[in-house]
Amino acid sequence: MASQSIIPIPADSPFSLVNIPFGIFSTESQPHPRPGVAIGEHILDLKVLALQGIFTDCEITFPSDVFTQTTLNAFAALGRPTTSCVRTYIQSLLSRPSSPLHSNPSLLERCTVKQVEAKMHLPFDIGDFTDFTSSKTVSSCILLQTIEPNSYISKRFHPPRAASGRVSTILPSGTPIVRPVGHLPTSASPERFSLAPTNELDFELELAFFIGIPTEHFERVPVDKTEEHIFGAVLLNDWSARDIQIPETLPFGAFNAKNFASTISPWVVTLDALEPFKIAHDIRRVPSYLVDKGDVTYDISVSMSVIPGGSVEREVAVARSCLRNSYWTFRQMLAFHTLTGCRMRTGDLIGTGTLSGEDATSLCSLIEQRKHFPDRMFLQDGDEVVFTAWCTGRSLQGGVGFGECRGVVLPARL
Repeated sequence: MASQSIIPIPADSPFSLVNIPFGIFSTESQPHPRPGVAIGEHILDLKVLALQGIFTDCEITFPSDVFTQTTLNAFAALGRPTTSCVRTYIQSLLSRPSSPLHSNPSLLERCTVKQVEAKMHLPFDIGDFTDFTSSKTVSSCILLQTIEPNSYISKRFHPPRAASGRVSTILPSGTPIVRPVGHLPTSASPERFSLAPTNELDFELELAFFIGIPTEHFERVPVDKTEEHIFGAVLLNDWSARDIQIPETLPFGAFNAKNFASTISPWVVTLDALEPFKIAHDIRRVPSYLVDKGDVTYDISVSMSVIPGGSVEREVAVARSCLRNSYWTFRQMLAFHTLTGCRMRTGDLIGTGTLSGEDATSLCSLIEQRKHFPDRMFLQDGDEVVFTAWCTGRSLQGGVGFGECRGVVLPARL
């Protein structure tokens, strides 16, 4: 156990004292959702601390009632200078011997909740959801199933490409996924189809980031200013029905193939927690308006496994990849999104796209993997998909991870 925090932290925990990710939770005894931070296997209840006036000693003055809200929107909208200072103060509450948590055992007991006893909710009231294309392999794999010419495939990153997603079907980790029913083409003729459950249910392993400070309508955010508007990141599973997707891809892109569910991990890892893990991005060709003198990404590893039929003993590690496989950085994605003056609001979510690499072990969707492993099946009813992510390397104070993003497949509703 790490000794710096008054709340015990297992040595292998993704939620160390140097992480402090924010989320929204509730409990059976207090079902009203409220903000908290993950620390080890526990949650520090920020609403209890706010109501007790604990944040009056914070170095920066801020409206602590943001921690009595049911989402993180009000807190994130305060901006990074404020949220960073509050995060540092929370770290001191947990580690400083003279803090109220150390001197008041009753307060510590009231503001500490075991994660296993909590229900997690979406961390933000999400206004809009955008998903980029960042992987060469996944875009090629899907487009080559259509009549799309290879000349288009070679230009798929110039300009960057993204699609608007369905906010109403974004779900917190652990929510079951009902197999979708859709318009399935037959092999005999593209004009003939059947209405049936998808036979090709797939996942896409991604990261995504939330907007903190909003932008003004028609404001263009340059690359070097984008981090001022980003609050933090989560894992994202952009569930996909490939047989429904094929006839939808041209000319407008996936619709019903992707609008039924997207799952995110519940804990938002802030840019401050990710800061020590910045690394230079690989050299690649980008448009002049996205050239970034500080061209950096984060050293984040991601992995996925499938538990067939919910049998943990049969869990299969499917892929392992990293954020460096994303063609675009967080900064470039946001800069491009605002290129025309598109307004960004607090809580907007931007997905990286599938984080697949070039080798077979780093392919982050089944449609890609089946090119190398023809016997690998699409998801079956009862299968559970589990994503994890962590920052490569560990500081002396502990690890920085994202926890889990998981969902089990339920039979279609016919």
